[in-house]
Amino acid sequence: MPSLVTPTEQANLQSALQSQFNDTGITVSNNATGGTSSSLQNEMDGMDGGGAGEPQRMIASGAGIVIQEHMLNDALGGETVDQYSGYLTQWVEDARAAGLTPVLEESGPVCDGNHPQLASYVDAMNDVGRRLSVPVIHQFSHIQGIVGWQAHMTSCLYPDATLLAAKAQQELAVIAPLVH
Repeated sequence: MPSLVTPTEQANLQSALQSQFNDTGITVSNNATGGTSSSLQNEMDGMDGGGAGEPQRMIASGAGIVIQEHMLNDALGGETVDQYSGYLTQWVEDARAAGLTPVLEESGPVCDGNHPQLASYVDAMNDVGRRLSVPVIHQFSHIQGIVGWQAHMTSCLYPDATLLAAKAQQELAVIAPLVH
């Protein structure tokens, strides 16, 4: 059973943003739900265990910038790449309609062999990002470029502190220019 790694990816990003902007009021929170029911489709419908569906949760969060990173469970849940693209498009439109700045974040790679379609979902996210002019945090190929990245994964699914720090740096490069 995986355990929480500290510092978390969110803590790393928050610390980096606070340092860069010399502003301890900047907060980064993770409102994601876990488990196999956590998919973008279920999040949109409020069926992932996190309460109301989107965009109500985005609005209630008080965030100005919202990041969408669903991908692994979407493929496992039987969603086609086209359906996933449609949900991503709707999520972006909902975020913008709520006055929020949407950002898409690719999943990191996994090495468990149970996600052969993951690259197709990454491509779909990048297509939606290009089509809708939404920033995308590129994690998939970045992490694959780290020599021995698989050794930094628990159960081939969960990144350790080294990869979480690397992910936070990728996030910082995209999020910092959006902070006002």
